[in-house]
Amino acid sequence: MEIRQLRYFIAAVEAGNLRAASKSIHISHAALSMSLKNLEEDVGVKLLDKGRSGVKMTPAGEKFLVAAHSLIRQINDLRASLPGREDNPTGNVRFGLAYGLNNALAPCLFSFLSDHYPGIDLEIEEGNTTSLRRLFENDVIQLMIGYDVVEKMDQQCESLYVEQLYFVSPYDEALENETEIEFQKLANIPIVCSPGTNAMRTTLDKYSFDNDVPLHLLSDFQSAHASVKITEAGMANTISTWDEVFDCVSQKTLIARKIVNPVLERTVSLVSSLRSEPSFATNAVIGVIKECIQEAKDLDRLRGDLI
Repeated sequence: MEIRQLRYFIAAVEAGNLRAASKSIHISHAALSMSLKNLEEDVGVKLLDKGRSGVKMTPAGEKFLVAAHSLIRQINDLRASLPGREDNPTGNVRFGLAYGLNNALAPCLFSFLSDHYPGIDLEIEEGNTTSLRRLFENDVIQLMIGYDVVEKMDQQCESLYVEQLYFVSPYDEALENETEIEFQKLANIPIVCSPGTNAMRTTLDKYSFDNDVPLHLLSDFQSAHASVKITEAGMANTISTWDEVFDCVSQKTLIARKIVNPVLERTVSLVSSLRSEPSFATNAVIGVIKECIQEAKDLDRLRGDLI
């Protein structure tokens, strides 16, 4: 199996037609067909079904496409990182984090990397914890932020801070000076929250069970950002972190009250892969993330107790 065969396979899938693919990668139709045939012989399974309407992936082809993209990314990252040195790292680093935390960290990350590591290309993947975990396990991202993470053998988990959760409701001038709300008072109030194994939902289910508080959780679109927008529209309430809502609170579109008795909190951790040796660029980005978390806390863009 050769690298060019992987690129040819990806091109064929993306084009959906061998003639169109051959033009995009500047080889003959016959040469592309032969390369794909040799690839299928190498892996021992049929990857593409060819017909008059074009090419479609077989089930094996769909699985192979994920692996092919991952291999190409690793090769590109390796090539990009080779010229770098520890004192001048270069290359791509892919970092997964939730929308709210990106909202708090993005200005600092941009500024710090531009000033100190211009050779590093940081790609931020936003998403909920379920989708980010899937990307991390498939080596699509090298770093991610996780919540109450259970460490695994192939990953390193470094606790950064403990954050508190807030009850978020539509803006009400009468509540503007209220900064806290007791957990018991949230019983049976409609609260939008991502369903399933999402980190926030897991945390809320645990506190609800441990404290015998029946929460009325309404499933949304598996997006904390969507939950905030639904609340901002006056359709429900939500439970969120400060970094997700601080700008809405300052603009007086939302009210955020810290949940107490008990305080709802979770540990925020930086997760990195141990499946391969981290590049100089990855190690540099880890240091930058920690610096930016401190700055965001100083600016009240996030709230929590640093570890």
